[in-house]
Amino acid sequence: MKPQHTKTVRRRLLLLFYERYLTDPLDMLGPEEVVQQTNIPREQLQPNIFYLYERGLVDLMTTYNPPNFSGVRISADGIDLVEDYYEFNRRYPPVPGEYEDRLAEVPVLVERLVDEAEYIALDGERRKCLLRDVQYLRDELVRPAERWRVEVIHTVLDWIEAHFEAAQGDTGTVVELRGVLREKLPRAIRP
Repeated sequence: MKPQHTKTVRRRLLLLFYERYLTDPLDMLGPEEVVQQTNIPREQLQPNIFYLYERGLVDLMTTYNPPNFSGVRISADGIDLVEDYYEFNRRYPPVPGEYEDRLAEVPVLVERLVDEAEYIALDGERRKCLLRDVQYLRDELVRPAERWRVEVIHTVLDWIEAHFEAAQGDTGTVVELRGVLREKLPRAIRP
């Protein structure tokens, strides 16, 4: 099954949580209920929930077994976003653009890279640099694909790969991400 584009997934989640908020402002949805109501595959649910949490758009109740969660609801910032019709549609368009649909697996790979960076054996300044570089990559790829600075993306991937190699970590996700970008990016926006 082809992964759904992350912006589509996040839009559906925010709308579900907003509707639940209007029904019962204190109610939190569990992961099983979210999966049943949205038909979002489990492997896409968790990274998108945590992304929305990190952006302050949802409140999250976590379990003792990270990265699982036991409950989620929309935050005040999430409500404001959903109620701002133009901003909501700009950030999470009802229909992903032509490039976003072709590149739907890129955000999934980036979230896998985020997880790998969290658990790699690096300490101190090198760890901080790696996490900053991964966040920079994430921020670059949130933009519409037509506005990606592909040279910047490849440079940041070089930096991330160097950190993984220094820690003798697996660079498979970086290599896979490069391959997807090389294969599926339209020629018009390739470097």
